[in-house]
Amino acid sequence: MNKVERVEAVFRNEKADVVPAGFWFHYNHEWDTPTMAEAHIKTFRETGMDIMKVMQDYTIKLDTQVKTPSDWKKVKFPGTSSQEFQKLTDVLKRILDNLGGEALVFQTMYGPFKAAVISWGDALLMAHSREDPAAVAAAIGGIAESLAEWAVAFVEAGATGLYYAAQFSEPGRFTKPEWEKLVKSADIAVLNAAEKQGGRNILHICGEPEYQFVTNPQWFTDYPAAIVNWSVKDTGLSLSAGRDIFKKPILGGLNNKGHILSGSDADIAGEVRQVIRDFGEKGLMVGADCTIQGKGISHEKIRAAVDAAHNYR
Repeated sequence: MNKVERVEAVFRNEKADVVPAGFWFHYNHEWDTPTMAEAHIKTFRETGMDIMKVMQDYTIKLDTQVKTPSDWKKVKFPGTSSQEFQKLTDVLKRILDNLGGEALVFQTMYGPFKAAVISWGDALLMAHSREDPAAVAAAIGGIAESLAEWAVAFVEAGATGLYYAAQFSEPGRFTKPEWEKLVKSADIAVLNAAEKQGGRNILHICGEPEYQFVTNPQWFTDYPAAIVNWSVKDTGLSLSAGRDIFKKPILGGLNNKGHILSGSDADIAGEVRQVIRDFGEKGLMVGADCTIQGKGISHEKIRAAVDAAHNYR
């Protein structure tokens, strides 16, 4: 099997010729688009991973003044003709041109509520969500309409689908009904837009540092996605237990701040082998809890993890 066939087998919940693997980390947001694309391609080539995840490292921060809940009526998120979108698409297209169909390519997207947090901060969003949830929900819905257009355009540009960071389920932040109104409905709109365009989505359940990265993965079981990823170490939900509740293929297993960052090749290989032994080879792509975070990120250590997955048998 080639890389595309290998990952497609996982998406069908089948056993591939070898267990595929994919890992990622953030790049320098000050780089221009050719440099950003080249860095992605270098990571892909030097690590031997099986998919391409295009990072969204260009921050989209809006300058609309939001001080009171009524100010949310003024919020408008840029469309696909904007410089912000075109910059991301340029990176995507450069990567697609270089890979030439060698691997499936997923465009990272943050959800509408996260887009608001990036511009106005977690504290303000949470305060206004309590004070006037209807005003915030209306604004998030408007952002979702624009991001749904982005999702469609990414797929039209050639992306296989989205690598979607789904967030804000941390215990103590929202009740589930509050989260469904303020976060989930907007997420679903974006994910559905990508799927209707023919895209397939990777669902990444992500926690925020203000809440120690703990999440409620069970809240996301009906999100439209081809494969699911979450932090095992931060939630206590094993890959096997997650497979039982999501009924979908799974990506992940490795501690993103552990051996993959600072361990020996033997440490990394041992962790990879344990993940595969515990889960089985069917419907699994080895990866990490989240982006690799910390000092000492190296292609060599990622390569050790990829090789361990490929050589498991």
